[in-house]
Amino acid sequence: MRIAVVSDLVRPNGAGVMALLAADILTAAGHEVVVFGGAMPHDLERQLSSAHYGAAAFTNDESALDRGIDTSSHAAFLAALRSWFDQEVATHDPDLLYIHNCGRIFTQLDIADLSRRLPVLFTMHDEWFSTDAHYTFRSRLTGTTIRTFEPSRSQDLLTHRFDHLFDVPRRAGNLVVVGPSSWITERARRVYPTLHIRHLPNAVDTDLFSLQERRSAREHLGLNTDRPIVAFIGNPTQERKGFTAYEEALQKVEPIDGVLPLRLIAGGSSTVAIGNAASDIGLGPIDTLLSMARGSSVDDLRIQGDAIIVKGLARSSMGALYGAADVVVHPSIIDNLPTVPIEAGLSGTRCLATDVGGTAEVIADTADLFPLETAPEQLAQLIASALGDARTETTADRAARRNTQLARYSIDTHRAELMDVIDALANVAVAGVER
Repeated sequence: MRIAVVSDLVRPNGAGVMALLAADILTAAGHEVVVFGGAMPHDLERQLSSAHYGAAAFTNDESALDRGIDTSSHAAFLAALRSWFDQEVATHDPDLLYIHNCGRIFTQLDIADLSRRLPVLFTMHDEWFSTDAHYTFRSRLTGTTIRTFEPSRSQDLLTHRFDHLFDVPRRAGNLVVVGPSSWITERARRVYPTLHIRHLPNAVDTDLFSLQERRSAREHLGLNTDRPIVAFIGNPTQERKGFTAYEEALQKVEPIDGVLPLRLIAGGSSTVAIGNAASDIGLGPIDTLLSMARGSSVDDLRIQGDAIIVKGLARSSMGALYGAADVVVHPSIIDNLPTVPIEAGLSGTRCLATDVGGTAEVIADTADLFPLETAPEQLAQLIASALGDARTETTADRAARRNTQLARYSIDTHRAELMDVIDALANVAVAGVER
């Protein structure tokens, strides 16, 4: 079968990782896979063309999809993009479309209409398909309700209407919507009770995140092998990720044997050492990134202590970053099926996480969940306790976390369920489907 994997931004991070992994899984299963991206780097486009049946991007400049332009110009841009997409579909003639993150290039009605031309499998990476906002949550800083939309969409609810969502079921043809978490699956089913919405957890590249030994991981990265480390993985400036809760709690953690823990943050706009953290960095990939980094203001993060913020670490070293930490803290305000607790567990590292969305489905031990309303003092106590436990944990303890995640999120497990969905889609004849 020829399958087109489609995403707005095809890149090795964020939702782009899921699209790339899907292409690899389907090619390994014997399908002809072509990858369509609204934007993808030129080198990646060339690599994918070589690794799969084909690959094509509308632009190699992903900022073009987010650039602030007036309404009429953006409409013309999207019209050109969709014309390009139709031409690529006609050229490659796929039997099925497997659509991932796509809000920059398609609307929900576009997906429904496409499913009348070809079978469509659409994976929800957030709440966009059923609410039009990626996520809706209450700000911890201001108490106001925040709705996150695509960069080109209006934030004004008076002009941002949701009427088109009601037409999705009527216009859908041969369409299966996949919810990676039970949480988001049930939410979507309440909005679209007549659509075929199926729960199918994402796969994770379990080979990339191998079981880590803490000292070896720190030596690989060039980090102090003795100081306690508390990691945060995610963009610290994106409020939904909960960095404020992490920082406020770290400020209340007491020294261990006279030493305060080091903050290790993977995200942000630049690699930077804060406070006296530079003294904890030796030769290694973090030191290299630090030497190449341009000046970056981190005042908005209000970090009060030693911290290393890392941007641009090779994905092959991310397992070591998880492994270097005594504990990972994932205090998201809302989440679908977050990969951070999965990847931490695969690496053997304990993860403390807020009990929101689908997070309970991904954490290695549900006892490590804490309520969203947890006060900084209480979270500090949980972190301090985890740091103490890390001193005596064994290789068997770390392996148990990894085995839990392997059983849930291995590619083999995902592939079997995915093939069932694809085979059913391909074999369903929907009245009125235009081929």
